[in-house]
Amino acid sequence: MKSVARGLLRAAPKYSRSYSVPWPNHVNTPQDNERVPWDFTEDSYVKVKKILGKFPPLNTQSGIMPLLHLAQWQNGGWIPVSAMNKIAQICEVPPVRVYETVTFYAMFNRRPVGDYHVQFCVTTPCMIVGSDELIQAGLKHLGLERFNQTTPDGKITLGEMECMGCCVNAPMIVVSDYSNPPEFYYDYYEDLTPETLCNVLDHLRSGERSKLPIGSQCGRQFSAPLGGKTSLIETPPGPFCRDLDAPKEEAK
Repeated sequence: MKSVARGLLRAAPKYSRSYSVPWPNHVNTPQDNERVPWDFTEDSYVKVKKILGKFPPLNTQSGIMPLLHLAQWQNGGWIPVSAMNKIAQICEVPPVRVYETVTFYAMFNRRPVGDYHVQFCVTTPCMIVGSDELIQAGLKHLGLERFNQTTPDGKITLGEMECMGCCVNAPMIVVSDYSNPPEFYYDYYEDLTPETLCNVLDHLRSGERSKLPIGSQCGRQFSAPLGGKTSLIETPPGPFCRDLDAPKEEAK
């Protein structure tokens, strides 16, 4: 029985590719292991000092999350284990405190991503209006099979995210722009169809993100109804609780 068990363990994959979110365990790779040196740049250390200055000296662990964001921006979209160890050293906490934070929040990437990390909202409102079809269109357009794969040119990685908080404009994606680290941009593209999604992806691949309108891709103003106002079309007849035409009093 022991030999059979050992054989099953050897045959078991170290990392399941059927899930869209990586397993929380760390697997050493040539570019991601504790022997690879990593440190913040001089410019980043200026930001580190400002971040830690917001917290009491005995609560430096409160800086873990903002420092993880800073490390991810500097490192082009992902956080190696040596960066986690550096943050633990700066915040004066055991490394496990940083590991457990990184593995809990989906916003932190523990694997390299492309210049543009494109994440689809997969929560119910987006699903009802076609996010599944949108995902399939995006995968097919880029020649990918599943989430967390990157295009051969290293430009785009696709992934998922839970509710983005703009359900009126569903379905939508968010694009994290790591193309010029440590600069970072985070933009929503909403009211998508397969055609407008492919247009967004094409602009990203060609480095023309700045030419894309941010937000609604169908001309919607913010989150207003597509067909214009449906209520309060005319001026309310009153009476009002105050004189709307009265001059404003100057502040004393």
